[in-house]
Amino acid sequence: MSKKLKIENDAPLFNAAIHGIFLIVAGLVLPAVLIPIVKITNYSEIVEEIAKALIVLLLILRLPSLKLRLAGAIAFGFLFGLSENFLYLNQIFQFGDFSVLWQRFLWTVPMHFTTVLVMTLAGMGKKWFLILGLIGAVILHMLFNSLIVNTPII
Repeated sequence: MSKKLKIENDAPLFNAAIHGIFLIVAGLVLPAVLIPIVKITNYSEIVEEIAKALIVLLLILRLPSLKLRLAGAIAFGFLFGLSENFLYLNQIFQFGDFSVLWQRFLWTVPMHFTTVLVMTLAGMGKKWFLILGLIGAVILHMLFNSLIVNTPII
């Protein structure tokens, strides 16, 4: 009887571990998947934040505790930003614009985990608040691109 009880109590932790694995894979792979869509639409902020909002909805908000949700959001955003930076390295080396390199690594990773945190915290209220978090994340991303990366907002 105690073994069954232990297995039942471990189920949320096992579920959280599976979600964690999916978050790691999503953080590392999603930027590469989004590149063609971003090139076609030319709206990186909207495309990336919608994709991250789906991860928040499908994985992060299903984690069993606040601590795991926040850790999952930070880890996913960190890996997303890091992976995106590595994808841009080829372009940076190809064009020889190394001034952008330090900016990308210093600012892009925190921006990505901040936008994921904004959506996660918003979505932890009512699920439809995630839409407000998404709008806030898109605005933050646009401001980031405008101020740090020096690309126009519109």
